[in-house]
Parts: sequence; C-alpha cells; structure tokens
Amino acid sequence: MPGSGSLRCLVLNGATLGAGASGDIALFDGAFCVAHERLEGLGATASLAAICRNMLRAAAWLSGPDLIVAVTGPGSFTGLRASLAFANGLSAGYGARLRGVTTGQCYRARPEWAQAVCVTHARRNRIFAEFSDGRFWAGPPDSLDLPDETHVIGNGVASLSGAALRREELTHPDITLVLKAGLAVADSPSLQPVYVDAPEAKLPAQGLRPAPSVG
Repeated sequence: MPGSGSLRCLVLNGATLGAGASGDIALFDGAFCVAHERLEGLGATASLAAICRNMLRAAAWLSGPDLIVAVTGPGSFTGLRASLAFANGLSAGYGARLRGVTTGQCYRARPEWAQAVCVTHARRNRIFAEFSDGRFWAGPPDSLDLPDETHVIGNGVASLSGAALRREELTHPDITLVLKAGLAVADSPSLQPVYVDAPEAKLPAQGLRPAPSVG
C-alpha cells in the first residue's frame, strides 16, 4: 500500500507511439501503481496532457509528482518529441525531478535480461540495436552480426537472421520496468531524445532565412 512518505512518480513511455503502436503513462506512489493508461496510436500525443491532468486530479496529486521518469528512445520521432517535451514542461511547472531511460535500460531492469540486446523497429526496413554496454547500432536486420545464443529482446527480433539466437519478441517494456530503470539512474536537468540515425533535415542551399525585422 502507498505511504505518506513514499515517492510519487509519474512514468511515461512515448517511444513506441505511432501507427499500430502504443505507449504508457502511469502514476506510482512508491511501488504501488495508483493509475495507468495506455496511449494508443497516432493521435495519442494530442491527448497526453488531458490524460495526465485527469490522472493527477483523480489521484489528488494537487502538487504534482516528485519525480518524472520518461523513456528517451530509440523510437518514434513524434512520440519521443511530444512525450519528452511534455515531461520537461511538467517538470518545470511542478518542480519535479527528471530522469530519462532508454528502452534497453528498461528491459534490462529485469535481472534475467541484464545482458540482452534490445532490438527495435526503425523506418525503411531497418532496426536499432542497443547493447548492454550502452552502444547503439542501426541498419538492415541481416547486417547485424551476433554470436550464437545471443539473447535478443524487443519488437524487432523477428526480422533478425540466425536460427541460434535466443529471441523474445516484446512490443514494449512493462511500465513497472520503466519505473525500476528510472530509480536506478541519476536526475537530469532536461530530457533529450536518443536518436540513433543522423538527422535527415538539411539546411537550405541559400542558408537560413534572415531574422525578422523589428519596427
């Protein structure tokens, strides 16, 4: 049961939001889950603030959470940008501490998955791989060379070649694992998305437009 002195934590995973995908937002009082909502599909980011407001009101957390833990990626560009901007704004408004965790850190919060390689879908028939030492890799699934018996987890494992891999196909980490991973890392002044790919946007050939004139 929650106690009056326990840590009130808002946990948010928007890394998997997108077409046919889902995310999570939850409130924890200590280890007790006070509220949990699934965030479904492309339009979920637009309703994130309203869902969170309703959850905080229902829990009577009038002063907000003490700590906000959010998944920083890799994942959906829009889902990450929206959820992390929301987490940063909520932290500024309530004075709550911030902690960011990667998808791989969330999975590896479960002891038996501590050395697993986290494999997630990326655009253009590619995958992201996150190793237990913190390295990231991006490319076509058949280009990822892993030793036999490597434990691979995540939503991209079915696309990997190699019959000797130990696979666990998981759509996203359980929200309790996101909390556990967040409690194991240090506070951050702000949360930034983890981008494995280089940015695709390029500066215009003529450079940026001049600053607007004043008066």
